This record gives sequence, C-alpha cells and structure tokens, in this order.
Amino acid sequence: MENPEWITPSIDRNDLLALVAQRCPGAEFRNNSLYYPEQDLKIRLEFGQMNQVENRFSVQLIFLLQHPWFDEELVESCAGLGHDPDQAMKNGTEGFCDGVLQFVLKALRSQGSEIMHSEIMGEAHDFYLPDEKPVLHRGTNTQGTDLWEIVKHEIPAYLGTKRCYWIKLYSSRIHETPVCEVRINNTVYPDLTDLLMKEAFKKPEIRMDKQFLLLIQKEETFRPCPFEKQDVGQLAFMALDRMLAITDEASQQKIFHEIHTLCPDYSIAAELTAFLPEICAQIILNFRDNDSLIPVINYGKPEFELKKSQVRSYGYMEDAVEQYLRKMQPSQEDILHIVRISARFEVLVKALHDNTPIENLCMSQLVYFVNEQYHVW
Repeated sequence: MENPEWITPSIDRNDLLALVAQRCPGAEFRNNSLYYPEQDLKIRLEFGQMNQVENRFSVQLIFLLQHPWFDEELVESCAGLGHDPDQAMKNGTEGFCDGVLQFVLKALRSQGSEIMHSEIMGEAHDFYLPDEKPVLHRGTNTQGTDLWEIVKHEIPAYLGTKRCYWIKLYSSRIHETPVCEVRINNTVYPDLTDLLMKEAFKKPEIRMDKQFLLLIQKEETFRPCPFEKQDVGQLAFMALDRMLAITDEASQQKIFHEIHTLCPDYSIAAELTAFLPEICAQIILNFRDNDSLIPVINYGKPEFELKKSQVRSYGYMEDAVEQYLRKMQPSQEDILHIVRISARFEVLVKALHDNTPIENLCMSQLVYFVNEQYHVW
C-alpha cells in the first residue's frame, strides 16, 4: 500500500477479504484470495493510495474479479473514507460488497427474466438483464435517480459477442458542474456519459447515485472467440514495433503488408492497422473520442455502425498501447511516426495551429476499410 509512513492501519488484506466473505456469504479462502465455488468466482484485493486530510482518512481499494465467462478481469476501484485508516478500509470494502459484488453473485447464480437483444452484421445476440437494478444513493433528498432508465435504450448498440458485459453508472453533483460516468467493461463511453450529464444538470441538489449491472449472454447466441486478450496484446506489440519505422506512404504500405502477413487472422490484422494509430493519438493527445466505428467493405458505402465495446480487440489494443508506452518508452519522435498516420491527425494539427483546446474537439466516427473477409468478434 502506498501511504505516508505515519499512517499505519492495523488490519490487512485477509482481514478485509474476511469482511467480504462475512457480508456476502459462500466464499472460501484460497491463496490470499476469495473463491465462491457456486459461482466459480475468484476475488483478489490490491491497495492504492491512502491519504490523510486533517482528521479524515481516505483509501483506494482495487478489487479484481475473475470468472470463466469474463474475457478480462472485472476491476472495481473503491474509495473508502473514515476517521481512522481501519475504518476507511472497512467502509471501502463494504461499499464494494453493497454496490457490486452482491449483484455479480446474483447474476451468476440465476438468469434474469428480461432479455436485451443486440445485433452485429446480421447476427443476433441476446443478454439476460438482472431482475434487480437498485440505485445506491446519497444526497439531500431521499429519492435516487434510476440511471439505467436514462441510458438503457442505447445499451443494445454497445453489446457485442462477449459472454458478459458489466455496466457501471455514476452521477453526482456536489459543485456547480455534475460529474458523470458510464463504463462498460472498465472503459468510459463519452456519448453515453453525455446522457447522464444532461439529466444531472436538471437536478441542482447535492446528490450521488450509482448503479451496477452484469449482463450475461444466452448460451444459444454466444460464440466463443478464437483468440484471447494476450494474443492481441502480443500482436499489438509486434505491430507497434514495425509502425515506428513508418516515414512515408511507401513504408506505411510495406509495413502494413508485413503486419497482415504475420497475423493469423485477417480481421485482427485489419483492426491492428486501423486502430493502433488512432489509439496512440488519443492516448498521447488526450482528446475526447467518439464511441463509434464504421467499417467500410471494399470501399463501398458504409452499411452499418459499431460501437467500440462491440469490437473486443479495440479494448485489448488500448491496454496494449498503454503497456507498450510504459514498458518500451519510445521517444516522442518515434511515436509521432505512428500518430501521423492517424485518420484524425490533420484535424488535430489544425486544432493545435488554431489554438483550439483539444478537449473542445468533437471527433466524428472512425471509418476504417476492410474486405469481405472481415468478421467482428
């Protein structure tokens, strides 16, 4: 745990996991983690920072949930506040149990009665919705806001081929400007977040609302993916290494051809060459991106729109780029070789030239070109 030397909590990881097991029964200890055999769910706990401001303590607790249906860990970062370090950690742990874990356990234990339908390139995917969608509310009034009701009509367009999608909704207003966030499988989606922001501005009172939902795809419409996150990560590192050598259009075509040759699947190769430059540009320049992707087949007319959450490799590549920048530490000049081939590069350069704040840009959907072999996973 990263905290000043004078902050010395008397409880440790196992004490907090024991509190989880007490609050949400059915778990057993396994190698410094909790395991729920009925749901086949494993929970680990990591510590973030602990701070003290006057006589109040705050701590960041990071719970990581693993399940065979999750293609990546469900990560829940919980802030705990208290009059001493122990109380802060206990409050954060209880918040995790009440706001997330109990609903994950219920969803994995039983199927919901309501179905949400999604479709990708003519292929149907049906998801069970949880029967209970309670709002965790704090504020000057007694009535919480049902955040799910605000966004639910848009959610089908964000569901893809994965077995599970976890949706975290947050809206608060303490100061003049509300703070809102919609996350799907740990990624923030600005267009969905705008819906919560619009509603939050209508309510001036001090408030905080949270909702968590786990959506599980029906066995009948689920298709196992032929690759894993680690596979895409390794291919992304390979592709980034080669893209650093791009200096002109001729070298770009040559290197993109190499990437296609080295990839075992056409669709992944097409997504690597289309997405990696855009992800690098977004991470380096930190502009607000659009939620949508538009694949164009054989340079024809766009036939459909996808959301990034529907194309599983996009999130895998975002993680890979962040790891690549952290581990490989390419120079600014090298990484600009990749950013320059971004479809948005000219727009970004013009904004910088015109002294337009990057955060004020409204990016359009990302268009990328594929052939008839392209398949969305």
